[in-house]
Amino acid sequence: MPWIEIELSPRVAWNEEGLEDWSLALGAFLTASGTGLNPQIKMSPGYHVVQLGEGGIGELTLSGSERLVILDGLSLKGKIECDFARFVLRFASQMGAVGVCVSNPSSTERAFWRKLGGVIQPDPVPLKETICREKVAIIQLLKYSLLVTYEGKPVLCLEPIQCNTHASGLVSLSQRRLEKKYCGTPLGFASRMAVHSPWSISREQWDDLLSFSRLQAFDLLEGLVTTSELES
Repeated sequence: MPWIEIELSPRVAWNEEGLEDWSLALGAFLTASGTGLNPQIKMSPGYHVVQLGEGGIGELTLSGSERLVILDGLSLKGKIECDFARFVLRFASQMGAVGVCVSNPSSTERAFWRKLGGVIQPDPVPLKETICREKVAIIQLLKYSLLVTYEGKPVLCLEPIQCNTHASGLVSLSQRRLEKKYCGTPLGFASRMAVHSPWSISREQWDDLLSFSRLQAFDLLEGLVTTSELES
């Protein structure tokens, strides 16, 4: 089923520091609404999930690198849910998000989201080809978050992380230099699908994208780290 995106025009940068405030504000809203739910934030590399409890009124994913707020599982049953939707839009803008994405809205709820500026986006379609190395590229998203593109379109988000062992494949000079800066700890990337990817991809395609982009990603990451050190 198509999803809906509401484009925002934030006047502030993405406020990673405000995640705790998000949780508190959501808790205050839900308590005042009489739901009895206590939101908790689950931290993951590059994104955070605000869990509203089992049987709650939805789940929020805050994608820091893409500056998006993703609302999933919200059913507009009554005034509380509609007020909650408007509340999320206000706070998303205050967090510095560039958009709010609503997953799986029912056909009867789309009119509500359209009135708030929502535009229906098509579902991703299978990428029916073998991944070609020459079509894979890397760009910076936010800070040290990277984006793997295919044919110039977003596919995967990469977040640098410390690992226990090296991934299989070549270890580039850029990677070795970065690891030396961080006490020799092996470095790698946590990966996830980009929200705006036009494709759904297979496990094999996912692995190929990571394999073909890995050396480029470390080269770009080293440049970002070096630039940050020079500016500090």
